[in-house]
Amino acid sequence: MTEKYDVVIIGAGIGGLVCGCYLAKAGLKVLIVEQHDKPGGCCTSFERKGFKFDVGVHYMGSLREGGMLFQILKELELLDRIDIITNDPIDRIITPDKNIFIRKDKNKTKEELIAHFPQEKEHIENFFNFILQKDFLSIVTRTKKTTFSKLLDSFFKDCKLKAILSIPLGNLGTSSYYASALASIIIYREFIFDGGYYPKGGVQTFPNLLARRFTEYGGNLLLSTEVIKIVTAKKKISGVTLANKKFISAKFIVSNADATLTFEKLLDCKSREVKLTRKLRTSPSAFIIYLGLNKELNIQPKHYTAWHFSTYDIEKCYNEQTDIINSPNIDYFLCTFSSLVDPTLAPHNKSVVRILVGAKYANKHIWDSHKENIYKKIMKKVNYVIPNIQDCIEIKEIATPCTINKFTSNRDGALFGWASTLNQIDRNIFPLYTSIENLYLVGHWVTSGLGQGGIAPTALSGRFTARMLIRSTKFDGGLL
Repeated sequence: MTEKYDVVIIGAGIGGLVCGCYLAKAGLKVLIVEQHDKPGGCCTSFERKGFKFDVGVHYMGSLREGGMLFQILKELELLDRIDIITNDPIDRIITPDKNIFIRKDKNKTKEELIAHFPQEKEHIENFFNFILQKDFLSIVTRTKKTTFSKLLDSFFKDCKLKAILSIPLGNLGTSSYYASALASIIIYREFIFDGGYYPKGGVQTFPNLLARRFTEYGGNLLLSTEVIKIVTAKKKISGVTLANKKFISAKFIVSNADATLTFEKLLDCKSREVKLTRKLRTSPSAFIIYLGLNKELNIQPKHYTAWHFSTYDIEKCYNEQTDIINSPNIDYFLCTFSSLVDPTLAPHNKSVVRILVGAKYANKHIWDSHKENIYKKIMKKVNYVIPNIQDCIEIKEIATPCTINKFTSNRDGALFGWASTLNQIDRNIFPLYTSIENLYLVGHWVTSGLGQGGIAPTALSGRFTARMLIRSTKFDGGLL
């Protein structure tokens, strides 16, 4: 007998989980199907010999009272069910001649920047006031048609200061020369100036919490199960076919999967979105090193992440076409120290470190042939942050763009969905609804107008899609 659901969600990333929670809470019969053996997408963790490693996310943002993620957790009645750790400072930016901390108190961050660039004092204050103002419409009006680089030029003269303020755009995977100013400001407001929220036990704790809430609301979650076809009848959703050939009937489908996969491989009919997936640029991927150290880190003050740059040419560092396979030097890396703030992630007197460098996609054979050489080049640079780190490595794992593609199915191993460039963030480019009746989208392949960086905008897309779908079921009375 064919199983029937009101909604089937493909993919248990954060957007799919949040969407599923709202739909199930509203009383719809919902199934989430996930190819991996755990929920979360890039927001997952894995364990090796007692060391817990976060795959992609290093901390969460937007959890202040009234923040995007705070509001979602409040509505899903989860605020008192997650143990959040905070730390001050949050990030450390290391350049050839500067060492700057991003702090929980925005004013202290501002004061630190002014101390390094006293000649830009007034401009720094104006920049902070602009980004943090309550009149968000004013921000949109000024930034919707410009890049972050041009916005910085309108405030500052000092090239080093502009470079330093461009570094956090690593959380978008796009350089300031191409990044939407609006998307960049969202990153600052919701992730840099309201960041450093870490779920105790590792980031896997967060999707696990959402998955439990989803099932508590009556939803069904299938892990280690692949959807191979979205089935339609006269370009209207009929259901999905699983890898075991089982057909599941659904009135609505919500795809949290890669957009190219959704429209070119899963969907059984042609749609106008196919041409769009071929035109839009994806965000870059990454080369990631996970290390378990046999000693405690002695890094003071404690912080989550260190951005290390050997040049002020941030554009060169973040250019997604930079070929780290053939490049003789690695000019930057991001280093995270999760066990510094949550010692439960490593065995007693030991530590967890993750090193990340942006990378473009290449086939598995190429990465397998070059990853050890790339690893050695990166580790030479990491010695600047952790002297003699090579002598205390107990566990080593390496992920390439192919690894990310394997576990998430994201095209080219993209970490942030579509690149948040000036011409790719408008909400009408890739909206929540599609040209196929009753097929909706969620996650970082949706263009919401806010950019695609971080958990908060992704979670917000889940909330938006759920509300749109709930409204449509009320209009047509179409629950199964």
